[in-house]
Amino acid sequence: MFSRLQCLKFFAMTTLIASFALPVFAEDAQPEAEQQQQDPKKLFANSCSWCHGMFGMKAGKGGPKLAGITKDEEGVYNTIVKGQGAMPSFKNTLKPDEIRLLARYIKSLPSE
Repeated sequence: MFSRLQCLKFFAMTTLIASFALPVFAEDAQPEAEQQQQDPKKLFANSCSWCHGMFGMKAGKGGPKLAGITKDEEGVYNTIVKGQGAMPSFKNTLKPDEIRLLARYIKSLPSE
């Protein structure tokens, strides 16, 4: 049988090992919502398609056509951050890297 001291040592060691291993596993396991937000098509569908249509072709609530937009990527990024006209700012809704991803995606949309 184990002594009380041996049990305490065993418990302390397993706790210590688990405390080092847990963050490694936690980094690999991203929440599903975060993984979805990293996909630019899903991010666009969730954040932009309501007003700009699924492919930026102005189908939703009448937002302007985004496919083939003449603004450069930085201009698109700034519009998403600041908002424009009826479009609200997304700076408190989306992370900067998500906005950058969206701007890049919007610039890649074919005009036809």
